[in-house]
Order: sequence, then C-alpha cells, then structure tokens
Amino acid sequence: MRLNEIRLKNFLSYRQVSLELGNLTALVGPNAAGKSNAVAAIRLLREIPTFGLQTAISRRGGFDQLRHRSEGRPFDPSIAIFFEVAPGLPSSEYELQLGAIKGKRYEVKLERGCVFSGDERLWFHHQRESAWADREEMADLDFGPRKSRENRLPQVTSGQSVLPLVSSSLFGEQVWSMLRGLQTVEVEPPRIAGLQEPSSPDIFEPDGSNAASIFESLDAAAQEEIILELSAIVPGIERVEPRHVADKLTLNFYQRVSGKTREFSAKQMSDGTLRAFGILLSLFQKIRPAVVVIEEPERAIHLGALRTLVDILREHSTDIQVLITTHSADMVDALDLDELRVVWVEDGESNIAPVAEHTKIPVRENLITPGELLRSDSLDPAIA
Repeated sequence: MRLNEIRLKNFLSYRQVSLELGNLTALVGPNAAGKSNAVAAIRLLREIPTFGLQTAISRRGGFDQLRHRSEGRPFDPSIAIFFEVAPGLPSSEYELQLGAIKGKRYEVKLERGCVFSGDERLWFHHQRESAWADREEMADLDFGPRKSRENRLPQVTSGQSVLPLVSSSLFGEQVWSMLRGLQTVEVEPPRIAGLQEPSSPDIFEPDGSNAASIFESLDAAAQEEIILELSAIVPGIERVEPRHVADKLTLNFYQRVSGKTREFSAKQMSDGTLRAFGILLSLFQKIRPAVVVIEEPERAIHLGALRTLVDILREHSTDIQVLITTHSADMVDALDLDELRVVWVEDGESNIAPVAEHTKIPVRENLITPGELLRSDSLDPAIA
C-alpha cells in the first residue's frame, strides 16, 4: 500500500491543510510550527486499529485536546487519507470526522470512504444512525455519483467507534491494513540499553523497548544488512548479538577500537548508536510497515553521519515510505528540494506546503544550499 496524502481539518494547530507524501518526505520549519502535530495525526490513525478509537483519543490527551481553536472557539476535527491499495489502482480514501456532544463527550460525526481493490470499488458511509456499504464492479464504474442502491447496516449506532468498518468486510480490511501500516518511531535509547521483556518479534515498538526480540527474530541476512548500515553510521561496528539474562533479553555490540574488536553491553553504547540501531530495526521488522515516521532522526547522531543516514533512509524509501521531521540543516542539505515540506505558522494556524519555485532557483544555480536557507529562515513555502 502507498499513502499519497493526508488532509487535516480543525486538528490541533491546523485549520485546514494537505500533506502530500512521496517516497521520502521531510517536514522542516521552526519550533512550534506544527511538525509534531502532523505526526500526531498519523499516530492517532495508527493507534485506532490497535487500541480502539476511545483509547487512541485518550492517549492523545482526550478529544478536547485534538480540536483546533480559533479566537477561543473550538472546531470539530477530521482526518482524511488518500492511498493506493496496489500500484495501478485509482486512489482510495478514508475520512473520519469527530463531533462534540453535551457533557464534554464526542461522537463519530462522519465516517466514509471508498476503496479500489482488485476489480471492485467498495463504498462505506456512516453518519450517526445512518450507514450503508456497497460495491461495484470496476467494469461498471462511471466514476460519477454513487448509485442509489443501499445496503443497510443495522448494527451501526450513533457515537460508535470506527469498528463499524469491519461490517463492510473487504472495505474494512483494506482500510485497517493501511492504518496498521503506519509506523511511528520515537526511539528512547535507555529502553534499548536496559534489560527487555521478551515480546512480539513481528512489530517494532516505537520506543525500541522490544529491539532485542526484533533483532533476534530476523534471519542472518537481515541482521547482516542492519550491521552493514549501522557501521556506515557508527564506524567500527562489526556485529550485534542478543543475550538472554534470566528471563530478560539484552544486546551486546562488538566494535573495532584501536585495531581490536571489543565487546560492549548496550548500556555502554552511545545514545546515537542505539538510536540509529532502533531506526534501522523499524525498517527491517518482519511485518513491514507501509510508512515509517521518524521525528528528528538527527538527535544524538554525529553530524558527519547525517548524510549517510539520509542515504540509507532514501534507499529504504523505495519499499517503505519514510516521513521525517527535522531541524538539521545538514540533513536538509542531503535531501532533494522536492522531498521538503515547509511548515510554518500564520495568524495562529499551522500550514504545510512544498518549497516555493523562486526558492529553488538559487539552490539549483549552486548559489546557496537548502540548509543555509533553513538557517536563515529563508526556505519559503509555495503559497497558492
């Protein structure tokens, strides 16, 4: 699957915005511009099929914290995604709107979408007590307004979570797959350094708390590839071995230092090494995500290794879409201009746009670098 676009309306600092994604996309901009809020929308979508809507919203601080406020007035949020189930198929879409109700509660105000899968187009629409699901053969499609026939779904009731999706069978399966394919990465080096509980070896935990289980479960070829890429970021790394300590798991690193190979426990490794290792693991996990989102991958990693990290992320982005947020001018210099999305605040609202064409000209003429433009706050967005 491939995620093409996310549209946010009245979500956190965003009044209305569209984020288009390529293979590798980087959100750049000053602090408090809204980069993390865009990531929060993706994290919310990912947690819906994992924890359910109610818990996913609670983990984001509650419904009231998600709503955009303009001049003190709160507005009801919505998130829409546009994605491809498979290459060559038209864009599928899914939208979720939440609405406030009395007693500081909320309901699913609208849930709708259509999915192109195989030779069919599948529809779903849920608005309060009314809901229907339908399907059409691709050969019969006129791409016009939906035909009038309806299949009622009596099990759908007002205020339910997105679970009614599964009532429409294949539609729910495809949307669920897209949402589950969103992987956020927030590696916390101490979680990798400490003793870990053995856990699921299939899906990488965002903080890296099951890194040892993930690495141990990979085949030798995947482990060797991770070590090769890690050694390009942290010179001298030769191998990593999982170790069982009683009923816990940990990792030992072997690094070439002063002509000798030395063994180090995970606790002895730098935060930058552990962070880079966790990022790489997220790209090699057994159940491959469709999209990996990494906030500030440059943190704790040596400046000289950032271009190498970007090269590695770009190489993986042909199979897994990669979205990063960054403040690093060095990383921006390693990225293509078309991979950048500028985030800025205007009149209290966050905005996202590609780099303006007039900004690209001096870069292409080698008069200045994108990183230098970022440092001088001159990386202008394309404003319609």
